[in-house]
Amino acid sequence: MTLEKIYLDYTQQELDDAYDQPLWAPNFRQLLDASKVRCGALRRRMKNHLVYYGDGEEQAIEILPASTDDAPVLVFVHGGRWKPASGDPYIWFADTVVDLGVHFVAAKFSTLDPPTRSTRLPDMVDDLYKAFAWLYANVKGFGGNPERIHVIGHSSGAHLTGVLLTTDWTALGLPADILKSATCVSGIYDMHPVLLSARSSYVELSSEEEDRLSAIRHADRIACPVVVAYGSLESPEFKRHGRTFAAALREAGVLREETVLEGKNHFEGIRTMMDPETPLARVVFSMVAEAP
Repeated sequence: MTLEKIYLDYTQQELDDAYDQPLWAPNFRQLLDASKVRCGALRRRMKNHLVYYGDGEEQAIEILPASTDDAPVLVFVHGGRWKPASGDPYIWFADTVVDLGVHFVAAKFSTLDPPTRSTRLPDMVDDLYKAFAWLYANVKGFGGNPERIHVIGHSSGAHLTGVLLTTDWTALGLPADILKSATCVSGIYDMHPVLLSARSSYVELSSEEEDRLSAIRHADRIACPVVVAYGSLESPEFKRHGRTFAAALREAGVLREETVLEGKNHFEGIRTMMDPETPLARVVFSMVAEAP
């Protein structure tokens, strides 16, 4: 019996599996546990503080400042399937960033957990708008330069980063070029196949929302240099997202680099940021250093 293909050459089960990253990363649990331990150690060792840009518990940013005044800022948008994660394990490469004289900011925002909460994906994007508005207005308070804000996102955080890149910031009262560079690691850039997969059980979008939140369809709106990175050991679908988004950015003239992280799975690629000499870290910090 031939199974029906529901998207490209995927059957329903194959598409569901393609969006289930732990299936492709047998060391997922060990990496997550190690990240929690490392983040706890960094919080004990490094200066850090949490500030709230909204009334919700998750509407916060964690700042680990560099010792340099008027320094650039690197904002990390975490992944996790747009769902909650325990322990806030999202600062594991903060020391690398701070040691290079760059402020590290970890963005927190509402996540999806139906039926426990009513948050939707557009609400998550709205939270990030508020986070960047707060950051732009207050960054000088911890020695940052509001004209040197950069962003890096991983997995569903890379999806959200793509949405930030295609945003009309002037409509929010912010500079059109608030983001000076962006790095999207192991992300999703077209919501259509996601809504055909098992993730549709908790991600619901109208057709207009699907279009608005699919960065690849609006690559012509992006004005800053962008790095697209993905691991060679990720699922074929995540590698396809990376290749096609990089191609769209290349056509739009804003692709800085398409970086294939050889021998890395979905969870290992972003963790190469802990070493400033890895290919991903080098290109990220080169963009940060070059921005005026």
